[in-house]
Amino acid sequence: MHGRKRKKGIVGIEAAIVLIAFVIVAASLAFVALNMGLFTTQKSKEVMQRGLEESTTALEVDGSVTAYINTTASKYAIMIPIKVAPGRGAVDLNKDKITVKLVSDGKAYQNVYSGVISSVSDLSAATLANAVNGAPNASVVFVLTNDNDNVLNYGEKAVLIVTLPDLTAYQHVLVEISPPQGAPLTVDRTMPAQLPSAGVVDLG
Repeated sequence: MHGRKRKKGIVGIEAAIVLIAFVIVAASLAFVALNMGLFTTQKSKEVMQRGLEESTTALEVDGSVTAYINTTASKYAIMIPIKVAPGRGAVDLNKDKITVKLVSDGKAYQNVYSGVISSVSDLSAATLANAVNGAPNASVVFVLTNDNDNVLNYGEKAVLIVTLPDLTAYQHVLVEISPPQGAPLTVDRTMPAQLPSAGVVDLG
């Protein structure tokens, strides 16, 4: 009888050792699984954040889009005030960073952007008119800024000017601005039924 009790005790110790081993292994596996879960969650968050940044545009229209017309000088342009969207970083406006697609009067231009060619102290109507009158008669886009660099920061303003060979009633003009990061900003306007021979037309 005493031998049987000793054997039962030994079996009990062996079972306890095996149980402890199982608990240690299970704890290790749980730790690995927890770490993998946290790593996956972090990666998923980063991917979602990048996807959100790519799906939203870094630029937005800052006010009314206008058309400038001067039939005497044969000068026509679309002027688009832009700014950095809330929550987005600065946008580099250099020529090799921005792409501007233009569709007008049945013609498409894949990239007409010529970069920042003028920094001015103000973006008044007179300054914009002078810029258009001094621009070439071609489908060209350039930016007027009110600071001394080619980077548009949050709170700063710029005006994108698209010069055209002509502007007529009901003419459809589409401008797509693609910054280095984020979705393109699309500006789609149609000229009104009546256009002045000289002056600025508010396109909304």
